[in-house]
Amino acid sequence: MVDAIDKIKDDFLRKRKDFFPIDLEKDELTRFLGFGLPRNSLLLMEGRDGSGKSVISQRFCYSFLKEEVSVSYISSELNTVSFIEQMDSLSYDIKEHILDGKLLFIPVFPIFGNVVFNESFVEDLIANEKIFSSDVIIFDTFSFIFVNENFPIAKWMSMIKVFKHFASKGKLIIISIDPEHLPKEYLTVVRSLCDIYFELLIKAIAGETVRVIDIKRFKRPAGPFTPVIPFRIVPGHGLIIEIATLE
Repeated sequence: MVDAIDKIKDDFLRKRKDFFPIDLEKDELTRFLGFGLPRNSLLLMEGRDGSGKSVISQRFCYSFLKEEVSVSYISSELNTVSFIEQMDSLSYDIKEHILDGKLLFIPVFPIFGNVVFNESFVEDLIANEKIFSSDVIIFDTFSFIFVNENFPIAKWMSMIKVFKHFASKGKLIIISIDPEHLPKEYLTVVRSLCDIYFELLIKAIAGETVRVIDIKRFKRPAGPFTPVIPFRIVPGHGLIIEIATLE
């Protein structure tokens, strides 16, 4: 078993230029996802509040930075201080990466005042060259654009296609969405256009409540992956795969 895992990892390392590594010594998520996420991809993480979307986004962010991959992280929930505190609570220390410019963190909601949501705001966000100059762009969560406006579905479809265009330049774009905050027809668009689709669920397994990554689609994986990945979140440690639940 160990030899087989080592072979898969060696194969990944040989074709590393086509993938972003997601290795972290303290969890085994990378092994269950085939040891990497492919470039030129749009990844959708869909889940209701409390399903773990933000923690998975933050875990990916930290593992990318550890491998010298640049990241733009756009948050609709945290300001810069609370983001650093949240990452510290998971033992994902990103302060140095913010200072050296490897991590560009952008809070959608400022510390003071309100954001006016309109088509111009979204267009300005997408047109921001600095955001899309990073190797990986993470939107956590992207449902925020529906908070205060009736966003046209044609513009939504156009925006997702813009993301696909940027992704095709060797990048990875991750968007997390709460399905309860998005009309069904908008969900259908992004589900149909994404290259990778993770649905995050809260399930009862073996008499216990666990969070689960249910992989609905995974184009061009680096190696064999596990379609259903149970996990839990431990303060001071981060994400832990529930290996016993898988067996």
